[in-house]
Amino acid sequence: MDPPADHDGGEKRRTRPPQRSSSFPPPTRERVVGVGSRYVKLHLVLILISFFVTCLVYDRILTPYWEVMTLSIDQPIRDDYNIEDKRHQQQQQSFHPTAFHKHVYLRQSSSTDNNFTNSTLFATTGTTKDSNYVRITFQFHDPKVVQLKNVYNPYMKCPIGKVMQRRDNRKATFPSGEIREGVLPPSLTRVSSSNEYTRNGRVLDFTATITTNLKILQIGDSVLVQLAQAFDEMVGCRTNNGKEFCRPRDVLWEPWTGHNGRTIVSSTIGGGVSAMWRMTGLLTRRRQGKAPANAPGGGWSMPDVTSFWNHTIPLNEGNISDGEKEGKSTLHRFDAVVFRVMHGWMKSHEITHDRLVEAVELSHELLGAETVVLMTIPFTNNVLTADDMNEVNLINANMRHIAQGWHLRNSSGVKKVLVLEYGTYHNHIIWSNARHIGYNVSAPLLMTQEMFDLEGLSFLYDRLQIDTEWKPTIAQVCSEQNWLGTDKAKCNRNYLISDGIHICPETVATRYGVAVACLLGCVYNRKSAVDNQQRHDENKLRACERECNEQFMSVMPVDETWIDSNTELASFSND
Repeated sequence: MDPPADHDGGEKRRTRPPQRSSSFPPPTRERVVGVGSRYVKLHLVLILISFFVTCLVYDRILTPYWEVMTLSIDQPIRDDYNIEDKRHQQQQQSFHPTAFHKHVYLRQSSSTDNNFTNSTLFATTGTTKDSNYVRITFQFHDPKVVQLKNVYNPYMKCPIGKVMQRRDNRKATFPSGEIREGVLPPSLTRVSSSNEYTRNGRVLDFTATITTNLKILQIGDSVLVQLAQAFDEMVGCRTNNGKEFCRPRDVLWEPWTGHNGRTIVSSTIGGGVSAMWRMTGLLTRRRQGKAPANAPGGGWSMPDVTSFWNHTIPLNEGNISDGEKEGKSTLHRFDAVVFRVMHGWMKSHEITHDRLVEAVELSHELLGAETVVLMTIPFTNNVLTADDMNEVNLINANMRHIAQGWHLRNSSGVKKVLVLEYGTYHNHIIWSNARHIGYNVSAPLLMTQEMFDLEGLSFLYDRLQIDTEWKPTIAQVCSEQNWLGTDKAKCNRNYLISDGIHICPETVATRYGVAVACLLGCVYNRKSAVDNQQRHDENKLRACERECNEQFMSVMPVDETWIDSNTELASFSND
């Protein structure tokens, strides 16, 4: 403990002998006494210094050490004496660039992310407003340690075993005679450095947890519902000592019983919000008041919007804003909106430049968002011909053009528009599976979009001959070309894509969630208060966007050292 302010070492102050009035020098004996007094004072100063050092060492080192040594096994260690020291040390463990990227950073976290279930730990995640301005981070895990269990997804998943199917317009399902073994192709599990892969690592054989205080809304069709349900699990669930914990998730509306229409998780791990809105068309003023999903056209109404604003969210150190107090509040706005463009529900000619721009603008006018992410359209069973694919490519190019030129608009609403290359991700998965089941096609990481277009003509339209208008491509859904019938009507199914458009979220959704977190980090993550006040450099933002897509919207391996190693990753556009 520190000594009291008036402590003087336990000695009375010695007064200096009065000066003689005589001009003669003092006797020699008195001179010796004067010199001795100075030595005594010096000695007292040294005693005081020694005393202070002893107190400091005892309080800061010996006392905690003695407490730890004397604790019983089940007694928690008292750490209240150095909470601020711990936070300071955590902040000093700053992010640094990975070996492969300039804008994707990592650091060693003092706590395992999948154990963060307590709001008192938010300060150590790097997502509070006082923690280096890092607002969204992610960690990777082995599926045996942290499994994506489809906690919020009761229907649209890929159960292992007998494959069930339904005939058009019928609710009842029946066994198709096909089997799903739940095994990934070797090229989509763990790979070694080669001509096809630039480094060792895992491709789909990992899961992720995400920590954020951002308020994120995802809008789209049933495929987006799958992805959003998995994203909610990444931001809302953790495993602690073998027990799973999930944050509350409210269903605000169901288009039909048991199926999610609007949902919200609040608060996420980190203090944010994750919401989903099911729609069959891009937001447009012309569809206000029209029938909602699953009616075609993208109908919506203002009560849909206010259902989010009326939702009560807890306020804590992870998401509190200036002027607010801890407690509860209603949701005022979203930080970011992610759009899956609903090709299939919308015809290609309906997805125009103006319609895309209007959806972006309404994201701010209706929902308060300042950042919008547009997902490119993949090849699916809604793409029936090569001409259809050419139209999809033009729509995707239009999205990139809008995003890259948005800063020139000087918009007072949405500030940033980013592109998530979901179409490229699907190509990489389809091509990898096609090589696995015997098609003679190139390694996806070595290909350009032009090569995908040319090679796709040789196999993408080779479809299962089943009783539906929307027939899936064999390379999308089959795990082998050992047909169970002579007319290519059946095949054992893979663990990637279920029916030609819907994914197997157990394996495919993780990269989507991490890509969203990475892209939003490019916009919102900062390294300091100074960086937080600076405007984005557009070139650096696009470089960050490109790195996120190249790493996560592809089959680029994730480094093995990032898996279950307390490695926390985040993206920064300001290098």
